Amino acid sequence: MIAISTTELRKNLKKYLNLATREKVVVRFNKGETVEIVPGQKVTVKDESFDNTRLLEVLKKGEEEIAAGRFTEIKDPKNIWASIL
Repeated sequence: MIAISTTELRKNLKKYLNLATREKVVVRFNKGETVEIVPGQKVTVKDESFDNTRLLEVLKKGEEEIAAGRFTEIKDPKNIWASIL
């Protein structure tokens, strides 16, 4: 087991994630609280929000909205409200 701070984890994230495949890594934060990164099984998750079919549908709808003229053009990104109002 190895114990580290959140700062150390941020600086060397890849190192500690690789290390966690072999042993427990304990991260200390917020006045003594800890979180453990432990070796585990590889998990595959299918996230419905990243389904390419759904993304393509949303993009197609957006293109249709633009073609129909239903959009607001932002002329000056530094002054968005002038274009909206």
